[in-house]
Amino acid sequence: MLLDSFDWITIPAGLFWMGTDLRVDNVAADSDWAKQVEVPQHEVYLPSYQISRFPVTNVQWAQFLADTYYPWADLQKLWEHGLPEGQENHPITWVTWHDAIAFCDWAGVRLPTDAQWEKAARGTDKRLYPWGNQPPTAQLANYGNQVRHTTAVNAYPQGKSYYGVFDMAGNAWEWISTIWGTDTDRPDFAYPYQADDGRENLDDPTTLRIVRGGGWKYTPDLIRCAYHDWNKPDTRGSGLGFRVVAA
Repeated sequence: MLLDSFDWITIPAGLFWMGTDLRVDNVAADSDWAKQVEVPQHEVYLPSYQISRFPVTNVQWAQFLADTYYPWADLQKLWEHGLPEGQENHPITWVTWHDAIAFCDWAGVRLPTDAQWEKAARGTDKRLYPWGNQPPTAQLANYGNQVRHTTAVNAYPQGKSYYGVFDMAGNAWEWISTIWGTDTDRPDFAYPYQADDGRENLDDPTTLRIVRGGGWKYTPDLIRCAYHDWNKPDTRGSGLGFRVVAA
């Protein structure tokens, strides 16, 4: 797969604010989880990078399967008769972290780091959601089981991020390269974010990994830019996919 098959957004080099200021985010201020894993809010510098405008789609995943004969566990369950008609442009779901890594290896790309994902979602102005500080609505994102399934990755142009990245709130959770750790109650690597402290180690196949963005089933407090959670790297789900950054 050629890199120009992705619609890249260039995120410029510079500082951004990562995490939550509980004095500003009233939703987080009422959440014990946010108080435990989203603070302190802090500045992070990132070099320029490119991130895909959209999550990886079903049609891109189909190309990967056709080229590699990758043993995707849910192929017969979900695609017994091929890619579901009308869902070509939906995000691929039911993929594990290992599946996502295999796709990245084939395509010559990477999963975004925790910081890369959050900067692409919120920009530099500390916004609470990709589109700004306005609470979510049905015109901005697919969440709260309103649609009851995934939607096309370009279905919510009003909900695109500061940089023009789509679907960073709702529709499908997105696997991140970054380690969560071994404790389901708190990350092994707390904030401030430091890329060189071991949290970006890709060699551990069993440790919990971070997921971002929320999904079509989930409540609006889980689709804030700063919200992050964990999943086992061999987990598959109806709202669990990924997007990529250029290697």
